[in-house]
Amino acid sequence: MSVKETFQKSQTPIEYPDEKPAVDVDLRTCPKKDRPRMISMINRLAKSKLGFETLQIAADNGYHFNFIKGENRAFGFADPVNKRIALNPNFPDDKLIGTMCHECRHAGQFSRASDLSEEKWDVKTNLIYMRAMEADAQAYASSACEELFRMGDEGPKKEFYKYYPEIAKGFTEALIKNDAQMGNNLLTDTFKAWYDQLGTKSVYEEGYLLEPMQQELRDIANGKGTTMTFETSISAQKTISEIAWTKDGNYFQDDPEILNGGKYLNVSEFTMEQMKKFFEFRKEMTGLDDSKALDGIPTRPNTIKPRVEEMKKPHVKQSKAVKMQKINRNKEAVKQQSLAAKFVKAQQFAAKHGR
Repeated sequence: MSVKETFQKSQTPIEYPDEKPAVDVDLRTCPKKDRPRMISMINRLAKSKLGFETLQIAADNGYHFNFIKGENRAFGFADPVNKRIALNPNFPDDKLIGTMCHECRHAGQFSRASDLSEEKWDVKTNLIYMRAMEADAQAYASSACEELFRMGDEGPKKEFYKYYPEIAKGFTEALIKNDAQMGNNLLTDTFKAWYDQLGTKSVYEEGYLLEPMQQELRDIANGKGTTMTFETSISAQKTISEIAWTKDGNYFQDDPEILNGGKYLNVSEFTMEQMKKFFEFRKEMTGLDDSKALDGIPTRPNTIKPRVEEMKKPHVKQSKAVKMQKINRNKEAVKQQSLAAKFVKAQQFAAKHGR
């Protein structure tokens, strides 16, 4: 059963009120028939202090809101190029409210980022920056859902806990540690709890590192050249200054240097093995040696079954011109061999009959 069928089976029709959005977001690309649902979710999220903040930042940066069309397993996404926040209509509203907060937080991150040229990042920067973006977005979403919960809107928190049990466990522990007080300490502790999700970390290692590396090898093999340069480094300090920003100041209470090691930086042994293969194959294919990009990155035992295949060196495809040159060289070689054979045969004949 598809995601859409599952949602439709469990969902009774909802009559949404005709209301205005609490935050003036751009809904021009959202079909009129879908706007009441979108506005209803916006207004529910806006009742949360953190939810209102994320919505306002997305609106201020020109993001437009609509729904994903067609079958898709993603809950939603934020597109910094087309300035779009998109939600999957096949999931219930209670789930999508947390997703909306998460994606709006990404919109704010994109607007503050000093360099989003992922193809230039070194491996360490990729791990630190990408993970921090997700940890921050989940910290904000969980806190916003908690704020709504305390106002009697319990659905978003229940859905968050259902889909993210590991981060929910960390959030609960953070609530206990901080005497149920909302604020910077809770956000910081929830941010750090994100890194305990081994499955999620493995998925992002594959999606943000291994899959782009595999594509890089294919591009090189197809004559498109290299795009990954591993030349840009962004410090943990700068990462936190850009990611953990709030309108009231940076919320991160710990030393950002913790991101430079331990669970915050480690990759699975499988991921490390595949990255080493990538740099080896890339050097063989191009002569470029950037393997130093792996220096200082710790590993953890393999506990999650990989979703990607092992790194392989693709067959290098030759251009038509190169192929023709090779064919002509072979023809010439055959021709020369034929001439040489005839010459030897003539010499042998002359030696035998020339007197």
